[in-house]
Amino acid sequence: MGNKFTPIIIIILLAVLVGIVFFMFNLFLSDNSDNQEVVQEEVKVKPVIELSKNIDEENKEIATITVNASTEDGTEIDRIELPDQTTVVGNTATFEVTQNGDYTFTVYAVNGESESSTINVSEIEEISEDNPYILEGFTEVGGYPDSGFVIEDEFENQYVWVPVATGKLTRDTILDKDYEESNSTATELVNSVAKYHGFYIARYESSQYDMNGETVAATISGKNPWTNINCQDAINYASASAEAFGYTDCKTSLINSYAWDTTLAWIDTKVTNFSSSTSYGNYSETIYPTGYTSQDNVNNICDLSGNVREWTTEIYKESQTSESNNRKDEELNLIYRVVRGGSANLKRTPKSHIGYAEETADAYWGFRMILYKN
Repeated sequence: MGNKFTPIIIIILLAVLVGIVFFMFNLFLSDNSDNQEVVQEEVKVKPVIELSKNIDEENKEIATITVNASTEDGTEIDRIELPDQTTVVGNTATFEVTQNGDYTFTVYAVNGESESSTINVSEIEEISEDNPYILEGFTEVGGYPDSGFVIEDEFENQYVWVPVATGKLTRDTILDKDYEESNSTATELVNSVAKYHGFYIARYESSQYDMNGETVAATISGKNPWTNINCQDAINYASASAEAFGYTDCKTSLINSYAWDTTLAWIDTKVTNFSSSTSYGNYSETIYPTGYTSQDNVNNICDLSGNVREWTTEIYKESQTSESNNRKDEELNLIYRVVRGGSANLKRTPKSHIGYAEETADAYWGFRMILYKN
């Protein structure tokens, strides 16, 4: 009996053995396929990012970051996402920054992989009350930020930096309902100073300059002040000065109450009671050329006390609403602007102010400009 079934048992055993071998072979193939897929996934490499920075030696307020992207297997780079969320197609890009800080760039490869990298910029000389910006077309003449830093353009126009450490301008009449400062340039100045912690005031009272046959407003030493000009014309000429002289990154305007009061507050920290004194200006009855009066050259700013009174953009509202037996009805609709300081024929302090109809012109009245970044 035992010998009769031996071949059958052998066959069965062989069949089982073949089944086991076939199962193990399939299992091996399956594992090998999975491994191949893993290998293929591992081949999709991420981009490699190289970041470098360069500080302009002439303008240390700007840094340029250069991005170069690649992959180890030569896969094409699709795009680069910059810190401001804009994108540049390709494997290279540049990005300019004006503030110190960390800047992150993200690179996307065609294979779907991406990588990010961050670079720190700390070398920028940031604009502050102690580090004034120098506008295009201007050069440094001299002085120090805390006591009268002066810049000059190619036409000899000069402006003096007024530092504002807090970024907030001063206005003495801000709580007085009879005064209003609604000129758009005043708002622009407030915003500019909040960002740059200072502005420029004309070193000299405005004078006339012949620019190719056209009269424009200038601030140049030794010139006769521009007088017999009404306020609206002063506003227009002051605003047009920047374009006339080719300034590209700043604006000029007629001085406003914020600029005047902030300038006086700054000078008072250096010259005690300057704003409330008549000891400095020209009150000789004779109007002198701009910058002539040496005692009224404070913090490198000339003639704030006397010589000629100066129009501002500030509005005096009380005059427009009050009744007067000596005033015609139609005159009640006039706009009254504030005149600051004294003149050669009127001994008033730099702090003094009074409203006049803006169409008024006088031989002892002039104006002054300010200059600020957009």
